[in-house]
Amino acid sequence: MKMAILRKVMIIPVVGIFLMASSCKAQKQPSEQTEVSQEKAGLPASDEAQQKAPTEQKASAEQKASTEQSKSSPSKTMLIPDFTLQSIRNQKVSLSDFVGNKIILINFWATWCPYCVAEIPHLNKIEKSLSGQVKFLSIDIGEKPEKVQSFAKQKGLLFDVLLDQQGEVARRYRVRGTPTNIVIDKKGDIVYYGYELNKAEQVIMSLLGK
Repeated sequence: MKMAILRKVMIIPVVGIFLMASSCKAQKQPSEQTEVSQEKAGLPASDEAQQKAPTEQKASAEQKASTEQSKSSPSKTMLIPDFTLQSIRNQKVSLSDFVGNKIILINFWATWCPYCVAEIPHLNKIEKSLSGQVKFLSIDIGEKPEKVQSFAKQKGLLFDVLLDQQGEVARRYRVRGTPTNIVIDKKGDIVYYGYELNKAEQVIMSLLGK
């Protein structure tokens, strides 16, 4: 099993509320797998962590300013969960093959999700226009290969789709709704985590200097 990738990660606040619940049921993670913390990665906190969060803010203005500054500084390190998944084109794809070499867009989705289906033309456009500069990893959650293959053919997907049939990778990235988009820059920093593809694309174009 490949080791998780050690990378510095920007702390990005999660913007907006996920529109749909994930289809995957919670399962225990293997002990050797490293979870991503909200403090270090800007990923959503676990339900338990959210329940423990204080309901009132008592910090002074200086403390608040200090907190905001720390959120924008990639001063902490974390382990980005690596993964290897089979694709509908019968290819094994690992995140570690691309981290540090290309800008990466990860899109978690499912065929039953109307918001995901609505994104397909936009994702096709990104794949067609930026394939040489951006590695797009489309990850379907919890569905059988035959169903995803049929859907991809019917909808004219220009990109390969990775199969997270047990929802393991989605859980490790604390995906609570679909679609969820994650952008990783060439340094291996998570610079966007959210559900809005337009915002993810804006971040990518900024990284490309466009």
